[in-house]
Amino acid sequence: MRQYTRGARSSWTVMGAFALALGAAACGGGSGDDALAGDDALGRDLALAGQDSTQPALQDVPAAETPAPAPVVETPAPAPAPARPSTPRPRPTPTPAQPAPTPAPAPAPAPAAPTEGAIAAGTTMRFATNTQVCTGATNVGDKFTARLSSAVEGANGATIPAGATGTFEVVTAKRAQNQNDETFLTVRLVSVTVDGNVYPVVATTESAATTKVRAASKGTDAKKVAGGAILGAIAGQILGKDTKSTVVGAAAGAAAGTAAAMGTADFDTCLNSGSAITVTLGSPVTVKIAG
Repeated sequence: MRQYTRGARSSWTVMGAFALALGAAACGGGSGDDALAGDDALGRDLALAGQDSTQPALQDVPAAETPAPAPVVETPAPAPAPARPSTPRPRPTPTPAQPAPTPAPAPAPAPAAPTEGAIAAGTTMRFATNTQVCTGATNVGDKFTARLSSAVEGANGATIPAGATGTFEVVTAKRAQNQNDETFLTVRLVSVTVDGNVYPVVATTESAATTKVRAASKGTDAKKVAGGAILGAIAGQILGKDTKSTVVGAAAGAAAGTAAAMGTADFDTCLNSGSAITVTLGSPVTVKIAG
């Protein structure tokens, strides 16, 4: 709107100046250029009018004034807010980590039951013979059996039960040739059998219930006694010449025959059936344990 008003005013100024110039030229005759040239004030006005000769656009609506761009105002960055003293947030007390529960140890397997045990050295064992054993009817190296009279026990529950079979071996055997001769019989335990298992044994025989027995038969002894009686009777008749003397002589002869039989008889040492034998183990005996 301001530009339009200013343009109109300038137009009117130029037109007025132009009219004045024409009037002056008419009044001055033929020297109009000189009059215009001499008029300094008019020249200046014309110069000024020429400078402001912008004509308004013939539009119904005045041109919209282009607004000047708004100056860019830099908004200052907001000042940082003063740091407020921070109240330390209480930290939760860490819960100590609980150790993982220790698993219960697996139960140890039950130890295997022992299958063997030992009867210690020095253990005493007592046996009873199953048969009669005599020097006249046996030889060195012959064997016989006896039954264990009472059980013996060892380590790990090992046991040799009563009734177990002991095997004995004849070590020495000698028959007496007369009553003044010596006779003897010695034996030793070589093994023990339990439930069909045979266990070798090293043992010392402590005692054996032996007896001394005449080895001659009763018939032989009778013949010797009878022969002595006959001889005594004959001697009595010869010497006494009567029956009494004969009887006395027969009795004396029988006694003499008996003495002769005893003096010439053989004698044996025997272990009768059921005789006791006691031994001591010289080394341990390992036996199986019944399951």
